[in-house]
Amino acid sequence: MPPTPALSQERYTARGQEPGWTLTIANGRMDYVGDYGTTRISVPRPEPIIAINGHIYRTRRLTVSTSHGRCNDAMSGQGFADHVMVIADGKTVRGCGGERRKEWDQ
Repeated sequence: MPPTPALSQERYTARGQEPGWTLTIANGRMDYVGDYGTTRISVPRPEPIIAINGHIYRTRRLTVSTSHGRCNDAMSGQGFADHVMVIADGKTVRGCGGERRKEWDQ
């Protein structure tokens, strides 16, 4: 299983469409920007929960779930290593994250 941002201390990014959102996990924080920039949540990164095929990060306002497997961005068709689901203040969005995989571009 690939290392997680929590374990490797590397920067992890994810994004999704309709409405546009981004997530960055780095430097001990999770930073979410949703609804094309109108929603912003920044929280300390909790320790990950190891899931069957990924990781889950839970806080009061933000839950991030990653699942390793081919994911293509809905707008660009770019390939990424993970499917990502974010629940931000009760609103669920889905997209792609992790390592960019150009060989999976559509």
